[in-house]
Amino acid sequence: MIGNRRNINIKTLALAIVLLPMLSSCITNKKITLLQDGKKMPQYEQVEYSYYKIQKNDELQIRLLSSNEEATAMFDMNTSTSGLSSNNSRSYRVYEDGTIDIPYISHIPVAGLTVREAAKTIEARIKEYVPDAMVKVGLANDKFYIVAEGNKGAYELYKEKLNIFQALALAGNIGTNADRKHVRILRPDIEGKTHVMEFDMRAKSIIGSEYYYIQPNDVIYIGPIKGNFWRSESYAESIGAITTSINFLVSIFNLGITTGLYSK
Repeated sequence: MIGNRRNINIKTLALAIVLLPMLSSCITNKKITLLQDGKKMPQYEQVEYSYYKIQKNDELQIRLLSSNEEATAMFDMNTSTSGLSSNNSRSYRVYEDGTIDIPYISHIPVAGLTVREAAKTIEARIKEYVPDAMVKVGLANDKFYIVAEGNKGAYELYKEKLNIFQALALAGNIGTNADRKHVRILRPDIEGKTHVMEFDMRAKSIIGSEYYYIQPNDVIYIGPIKGNFWRSESYAESIGAITTSINFLVSIFNLGITTGLYSK
């Protein structure tokens, strides 16, 4: 009788060791649902949208518009008639001193300016030669990057106010095991320093916060939920794993009884 009781206790303990981590690790809706507004969710401050500031080593696409075709040809800036989105558009690199050179005009300061401000600055310089000049500027390296559980890659920032949810939708969303509570954005500044911004993507208050909009060159990092080894994506998956574990344990104990390792 004592041997049987000891045998049952050993089975119960072993079963608990296997089941408890699995039961506690099942991913619930609370861990993946977005736009939550509960008391436990962080409350982020609302901020005014900040337009991207041109940085060193950025690539600018510049298009000159003028009724004077000879002047336009002289500057030789329009290699395509299909606009800034064309793969044939000419781009100009921002040098380490924050300036760019275009045909016949050099050392135009653009670093630290928005794209619109840069267009006005370049236009003012060209108007010294072409009075009716109009300049359009676009960012050639307008990409952001995602490194996440279940997805990674580089994606085009097709508009200025692209938010975090739209960015992830472009990437095909992220895996269920991705840690939405600890999302990080690596964002470089005009001084060349990289800032790490961490936030909880599940919080509704993220809308309109400094974390909401994506900027060119951003790297969005979303790691796996801690303890991912035990994680399962649904209760059905957990039950399947539990059933398999129970069957395995029963087989082990039956083998032990058969070989005399445990007493009946």
